[in-house]
Amino acid sequence: MRIGDRAVLIVPALAALLGGLWGVRRGSMWQDEATTYAVAGRALPDLWRTLGNVDAVHGCYYLLLHPLIRLMGDAVPAEVVIRIPSVLATAAAAAGVAAVGRRLVSAPAGLYAGLAYAAAPVVVFHAQEGRPYALVAAAVVEATRLLSTALHDPSRNTWVRYGVTVAVACLLNLFAVLALAAHAVTVLVAAARGGGKGVAPRWACAAAAALLAVLPVVWTAFGQRGQVAWLERPGLPEVKALVTRFAGTGALLAATVVLVVLGLTTNRVGDLAGTVGRTPGGPGRLPGIAAFAVPLALLPPALLLAVSQIHPLYQDRYVLFSMAGLAMVLGAGLARAVRLLPQAAPGWVRAAAALALPALLLGASLPAQAAVRRIDSRPDDPAAVARIIGSQRRPGDAVLFLPSIRRLVAEAYPASFRGVRDAALRAGGAASGTLAGRELPAGEIAVSLGAAPRVWVVSRPHPAPADLSSSRDSAKRLLLRESYRRERTVRVLGYAVRLYTRVSP
Repeated sequence: MRIGDRAVLIVPALAALLGGLWGVRRGSMWQDEATTYAVAGRALPDLWRTLGNVDAVHGCYYLLLHPLIRLMGDAVPAEVVIRIPSVLATAAAAAGVAAVGRRLVSAPAGLYAGLAYAAAPVVVFHAQEGRPYALVAAAVVEATRLLSTALHDPSRNTWVRYGVTVAVACLLNLFAVLALAAHAVTVLVAAARGGGKGVAPRWACAAAAALLAVLPVVWTAFGQRGQVAWLERPGLPEVKALVTRFAGTGALLAATVVLVVLGLTTNRVGDLAGTVGRTPGGPGRLPGIAAFAVPLALLPPALLLAVSQIHPLYQDRYVLFSMAGLAMVLGAGLARAVRLLPQAAPGWVRAAAALALPALLLGASLPAQAAVRRIDSRPDDPAAVARIIGSQRRPGDAVLFLPSIRRLVAEAYPASFRGVRDAALRAGGAASGTLAGRELPAGEIAVSLGAAPRVWVVSRPHPAPADLSSSRDSAKRLLLRESYRRERTVRVLGYAVRLYTRVSP
């Protein structure tokens, strides 16, 4: 089965693009996306001031989205604007996975690998996220592709491009540095097999240069480490959830395991064209698909889980790029499964099998594909809060947020809060260089609220006492108890919207 080189890259990229655009407008940005929109849309001086105080770890991403948000304005829904870069990055990553699979195994394996990546529900989830993780994955995939090129043709230009790409990945999210551990294993395997003189030192120099370029962000982000203080030490449930998100459950998981076994034995049995060429600098064979894919799939999650036993940092989205390693092995496994058909089988049978196997896997993933496109696939629905207040507000209404970070609803959907006075706000997020603004001292909130006839309160449905322990939040709750009566409560995904009316003196 001969596949054109361009088709191997274009078909997965197009599949990822169409899959990402399908349902990209869900009708709401969840809180993290609201943060993206609110912060990246600020004027550059305000954005720069914000990054000095908070979220520097995402600074490069916000600066990348800033001109896009400013250019689009209100012409395109905000949620679509911030998700388009992730859709495009996922298409690029699918093409990159296909390119690596083609180089290391064969054109069919590359095509299948790219399609496996594009169709993975966890990949689609982040393709439709206005957050940096799809872009990080694309950068890591490109760095992996450049590494495979450098091991074949270790030119200075290739190593420079590799170092720049690694730096970009780490600037988009510092946890991309975990991919370097996977690449280190690949380089060591190449060196052990005699795959090129001086490969290890050149890789080390490129990686070190990339890390040096990221040090200023590391330094700033370290000072803001309190942002991830809410993370907890991961255990077996988190490991199981990670496996489920990446490999599926039930029949899909069983099929994934079988294909992984087939893919990992590809080079050993020699039934597909592996990387058996020689480098210009040495006589040895280059590492095959297992040496690239297995470390990328396993090492970053394993390292993050291990480190998080000491200092909790684990979130599965930080290692989304590891899905590329699994997709590479799946592609090799699918290609080998087709090749295992008897040679005497008619051509149409082999062609049908070549189409049927990936189609069956895609069909098995469709329920999960549909699920990640629903609003309830995310933790909350700020747009629902905005619709409630926007449709029922009256002149003179006030609003309080418990705690203040819930103000991101108003930052993301300001039109719905127009005319509703934020009684506790001293300075907005842009002016104060914070995510959700700075509030008045506790003693001044009552004066600011005055005799507002109605007060909207936005909070989580059942906030933990620790989340409302600040003096400002205590003052808000005391005011509501003493001077207002709760008229109604509306609960939506991740939020409760309560309306209070003033009690006559």
